[in-house]
Amino acid sequence: MNWQNKLAVVMAATTLIATDGDAAYAQNLFGGNGYNNYQAQYYFEMTLARIAMMVVSIGTGFAIGWFLSPQAKELRRTIFIGLGCLALAVAVLNNGVLGWGTAWLISFIGFFVALGYWVGRGVKALLQTPTTFGSSKWANLDHMEEKGLFGIDGIVLGSVINEDGNEEAFSYKGDRHLLTVAPTRSGKGVSHIVVNLLSYEGSALVIDPKGENAMITANARTEMGQQVYAVDPWHTSGLPVARFNPLDWLELGDVDAVENAMLLADALVQKDNHGDSFWAEEAKALLQGLILYVAFDEEFEGRRHLGTMRDLLLLNGDELTALFQKMAKSPHQIVRSTGARSLQKEPKLMANVLASAQAETHMLDSERLRESLSDSDFKFEDLKKTPMTIYLILPADRLGAFGRFLRLLVQQAITVNARNIEDKPIKPVLFILDEMPALGRLTMVEQAYGLMAGFGIQLWGITQDLCQLRKVYGEDYESFIGNSGVVAYFGSPDKTSADYFSDLCGVTTVWNFSSAVATAFSSSYGGSGGGSSSRSTTSTDTRAATQRKLAYPDELMRLDQSQQLILIENTNPIMATKIKWFEVPELAAKGINLSSAIEAR
Repeated sequence: MNWQNKLAVVMAATTLIATDGDAAYAQNLFGGNGYNNYQAQYYFEMTLARIAMMVVSIGTGFAIGWFLSPQAKELRRTIFIGLGCLALAVAVLNNGVLGWGTAWLISFIGFFVALGYWVGRGVKALLQTPTTFGSSKWANLDHMEEKGLFGIDGIVLGSVINEDGNEEAFSYKGDRHLLTVAPTRSGKGVSHIVVNLLSYEGSALVIDPKGENAMITANARTEMGQQVYAVDPWHTSGLPVARFNPLDWLELGDVDAVENAMLLADALVQKDNHGDSFWAEEAKALLQGLILYVAFDEEFEGRRHLGTMRDLLLLNGDELTALFQKMAKSPHQIVRSTGARSLQKEPKLMANVLASAQAETHMLDSERLRESLSDSDFKFEDLKKTPMTIYLILPADRLGAFGRFLRLLVQQAITVNARNIEDKPIKPVLFILDEMPALGRLTMVEQAYGLMAGFGIQLWGITQDLCQLRKVYGEDYESFIGNSGVVAYFGSPDKTSADYFSDLCGVTTVWNFSSAVATAFSSSYGGSGGGSSSRSTTSTDTRAATQRKLAYPDELMRLDQSQQLILIENTNPIMATKIKWFEVPELAAKGINLSSAIEAR
């Protein structure tokens, strides 16, 4: 069979498919023998023709659709500008710069461009949704680009789909504090904490309840040129254990020594928002005096640490009286005052105060904690001066009993860095306070959120839900949200949090379309038995603007595991994708892949 007959067979088969005809039609169109004689012999060629037609059709449709899509916006613009320049060049070359052809071309193009501009504005105005009931809307790519969010040179928050259909990371580059509300096992570790410990170049202090963040990121932080310390009394992380003695902060002759001792006592006494504060305040006053006594008296040389203070609290009656008598003779005013006040109190009152102070310091009976607090391998003041990462590791099952240990160190770390406002590192010192409510109410944390943005430190509080925060800080918990430059919400079955974040997203105005159909019947009857009836039907279509929440609480409660709501200062709400560190090749190469860390926690 020659190529002409083969072509006839293929064309017949293609036409048959394209026209949805039958074999007789194709046979009549291409000759009596071309189709029937070789249909079976050239079945393969006809099959290829069918496949080719389908592939070409699908490919053409996809290409045209892509060309008209937002992803091809720049290409369309380039092509149209190129065609316009080419047409103008041809007209100029053929007719001269001011020839009739050039004039007609410019007039033609100019007319339609000018007309299209105003028609486009009119159509856009007609289609634009009013803002009568609210103007809240989700952030789009242009809005995020305008706010300068794209890139990873800040605190990485998540990613969104860009015009190319790929995930593009964005970060917060401001100096205000952050807050993440994420229930347990929602991925806050793998998507927020670890991602930033592998990429953030500034110093950091991290509360690490499981020790996993340290195990994954410590080597990477060291390779960044950072000094890495793991305060890990229970040796959870397997890293070299560092020690820190809070009493090394107190120096004889320092005008702030009294205030510093008061802050240490405040961290040890964890009071709630209910009940009488008298006993808590009396316990703090006693602890402040004992702390200063241990820190400055020559008797305690070589054992100036909180374990010694705890031992003094456990002295029996006569020994305790002798202690207060010695304190009453101290050259230090607060120590002397504490001793004198203790001697003046009625025995029953003093016993209650002493019992309160003992109850607040039970954790110091732990030999592991006493060892961790016995000496210092680093200073919190150096966080601003040199690249440094400090992990404070306390197993989750010990947070309740030994939470004061974290309070003690966090309070001191924030205080010393907040006071030093002259030193402002290129990147702020990042305090990642995971399970922040477990610390209890910390005065310095509360003040830092409200007053200390831009002091060269940046706090990132993490809580499981807003109820936890409100339980600790009462109605003042909203100040953490109001003073944060970024609030992230991972969704939760907690209705209080869902309602709150739904309100934060705001309301928007949408079009409400409705249709109504009315049918009327009427009839009349005459006296002679005659009558008439009629029926009429009317339909009405209406369009009205109405209010809708941008995100309903139930939608946030059902938020997909991969999604998160990000609220950034002066920015529309962002529905973003979580970035899991082990799914990003650059980050996965830096971190140590632990089987227990792969699962979102």
